[in-house]
Order: sequence, then C-alpha cells, then structure tokens
Amino acid sequence: MGNILGITAEYDPFHNGHAFQIRQARELCRPDAVICAMSGDFTQRGEPAILDKWQRAALALQHGADLVFELPFIYACGRAEHFAKGSVDLLVCAGATHISFGCEAEHPEDLQRLALLQREHEEELEVHAREHMRDGCSHAKGMELACREMLGEELAGLMLAPNNILALEYLKRMLWWEQEKGVKVTVVPIQRYGSGYRGADPDAGFAGGTALRQMIAEGEDIAPFVPYDPKGMDWTDINAAHQKLYEQVRGVLLRSTLQQLACAYGIGEGMEHRLKREAVRCETYDAFLQAMTSRRYTASAIRRIMVWLLMGAEEMVAAPPYARVLGAAAAGRRVLRELTDAKEHALAVISGGNRTGDLDPQICEAYRLDRLAADMFHLLQGQPLDEMSDGRMHPWMG
Repeated sequence: MGNILGITAEYDPFHNGHAFQIRQARELCRPDAVICAMSGDFTQRGEPAILDKWQRAALALQHGADLVFELPFIYACGRAEHFAKGSVDLLVCAGATHISFGCEAEHPEDLQRLALLQREHEEELEVHAREHMRDGCSHAKGMELACREMLGEELAGLMLAPNNILALEYLKRMLWWEQEKGVKVTVVPIQRYGSGYRGADPDAGFAGGTALRQMIAEGEDIAPFVPYDPKGMDWTDINAAHQKLYEQVRGVLLRSTLQQLACAYGIGEGMEHRLKREAVRCETYDAFLQAMTSRRYTASAIRRIMVWLLMGAEEMVAAPPYARVLGAAAAGRRVLRELTDAKEHALAVISGGNRTGDLDPQICEAYRLDRLAADMFHLLQGQPLDEMSDGRMHPWMG
C-alpha cells in the first residue's frame, strides 16, 4: 500500500474538530488509508473516558478513519513522552508514512525547530529541569523553564499550550525514528480551528474535549459540536465514576504499607506518606485530588497515579509494539492483511480478545493490563463485566 496516514488520538469524545483534522490531513497527503492509535478506556489525563473504546472507535471509523488500534494502557495513561512514544511507535510499525496531530502554533515549523533543539540538547535541558524540580516545580514546568533559559522566550512560549506539549513529544519521537532507525515519516500538523480545548464556539460548531465533557456531565446538548446524534451514546457518569474509583483506590492506600506504596508507579519523594494521610482524611474524589495536587504534582499526575493504583501495576511494563484492533473499514482491512501477511512481523496484531498465541511475554503482560483496564472501566460504570469484557467484544467492521 502507498501512503498511510497515522493519527494519534483520544477522541474523548469524538467531535467536529476531530472530523475536521481527518479531512484536512487527507487533503494534504491523499493517503490510501487513515489509521489511528487511540487511547483505550482510560485517558492520558488519568480519567475514565467519556465513552468506552469500542464506541469511540466506531465513531472514528464512521467519520473518516479506516483502522483504529488501541494504544496500550501503559502508554495511554502515562506522561506526555510515554503517550507519544507508544503512539508513534505503533503507527510507524503499522506502516504509517505520514503522522498527523493537532497543535496550537500559528507556525507549526516553529514546533519542529523547538523539537529538534530539545532533542539536540536533551541531557542539558534535563539537568536544568531537575534543578527547577528541586524548587517544587513539576517536570513539565521545569522543562519549560529550562527551555526559556537555554532556547529563548519565543520558542519556549509554545510549550504553554497543552496540545503543543504533546505535539513536541510526537515530533521528538519521530526524530528518534529518523535519526536512530533511518525511518523518515512526514509530519502533518493541523492547527486547531476555533475554540481551545476548554472552550466552545457554537457559531463555528467547534468545542474542545474538556468543554464537551463538562457539558455532558451537566446534561447540556452537545449536538452542535459533534457529527452524530449524541442521544444514542452511553456516556460515562464521570462524577459517579470518579467517586467509585476513589473508593477503590482509598482501600488500596489504607491496606498498603508505606514500603509497598513507595514502589508504586509514579510515586516518589516520600509521597506515600501524604497519600496515606489524605486517604484517611478525604471522603471524596475531588477533596483527595485537591489535597494531593501541588506545584510538583499536577492534577493529571495525581489522577494517573490513582488509576495505576487501581490497576495494581507497580511499574511500567517494557513491551515491543503491538496493535489491538478496535475496528476497521475496507481500506483498514487491506492494511491489516498486509501486516499479517508480511514475512517479517514488525508489529504483533491482536484481533481477538483472548488470542495471544505465541506473543512475546512482555506483550502478554501489557495486553493483560489493557484487558484489566477495560474491566475496571466497566466496573466503575456499574456494567456487567461478563457481557462487556474484552474477551467477548469484537472489532467494529464497516
């Protein structure tokens, strides 16, 4: 197959801006197929998705995508650099010749220049960032300050936009593939149109994901902002899910020893003491999140820690790239055939829920976490696990 356009996404929820990005990227590179690496049932900000992964994959396929892979949990619920590594690696191994993502830079080439400089000065920037972290900054804030000092105010200012932070990580991982592996992938950045991810513009028909999730939680009509009928969707009751998640995690925190918590994913610098103390004191998810959030640990970082505690996973699994198929249209099925027929399998493809066969043991462990994440999501939803388990669900085929 010729050009394959890869897109990294969460589609939480899928909205008009996402459909716009797919159309624009298609026009720019005229691909034979559009493949997506999409978060599963938990997102990069450390929350249950507003729709389960099967519904979100189906919506993407109905509105421009040809093939949707699940981004493994170990990357989907990780820091920006982990999210980018997992998604770019998956797409490149699936044959993507182009990768598209949204950004908030008026001149996307400035982002590419900043990514190149960050990669060239990676070690020195990390040293400066950690100096700022000792003063109480988060890693992201420390890196921004380090970039301001070393690369100048103008370029570093691009890091203030949330979508640009992820875009920079995508670009750096694509540079890694080019410089370390000799694999050149064409960048297709699409500037966000209309409102930011927190805002809504009814006249233009665009709203960001944060705004849409808030509208859904408050029972407002999001029909002007999505290319489908939202009334037919099984939306997550996010407030109820948050509280159920906290009740589960609170139990983990209360029964775990300080030594056990100190070894858990994302926990460091004596944070285990605060976690146990606030678990006793705080009765609600919101109160716990507010108590734990600081300059050093952002709300997203705390939410991710809570999800990893829910999962009982102490550390990030190191796994070769693999692709769980969530759905495929005709062009996507052709991509799958080429992947599975290839003499040298660069990418392990999983289409059945429990069919792991002779997969690498590290892939088996990472995939176990994907299936567990789905079960935990439906547990928080109050849905029957037997009916909704990954072992029973099948990819959407259009």
